Amino acid sequence: MSGAGGFAVVREGQRGTVVAVGPMLDNVLAATEGLDVTVLYATTVRPFDAAGVRRAAGAASTADLVIVEPYLAGTSAAAAGEALMDLPHRVLGLGVGRAELRRYGQLEEHLAAHGLDPRGLRERVIGFLRP
Repeated sequence: MSGAGGFAVVREGQRGTVVAVGPMLDNVLAATEGLDVTVLYATTVRPFDAAGVRRAAGAASTADLVIVEPYLAGTSAAAAGEALMDLPHRVLGLGVGRAELRRYGQLEEHLAAHGLDPRGLRERVIGFLRP
């Protein structure tokens, strides 16, 4: 689906762009179902596909970008900001929080605790994209 280091377009929309990294794609697709957003996918964000983000931002009515990563929240926010530097934009980095979780059980519970389940992602994406 994605080339080496590049973002593949999974869904196209006008209200912003959501980048799903690695194992976050299924939850991002579920969370953005019915939303007018572009969804990009990459197995990894290194090297960061600045051209792919710019193409998606150029096709949308806004350069608002959400990056959903399976590791520390905000890891790729600086690279995204640099890619969109000359455009009015906002970047929201979603991922694992800094708080250490000691009791979360199964993977689904761990994702929910960090807001990375479909419900948590949907709430945060809608809240961010709301004018």
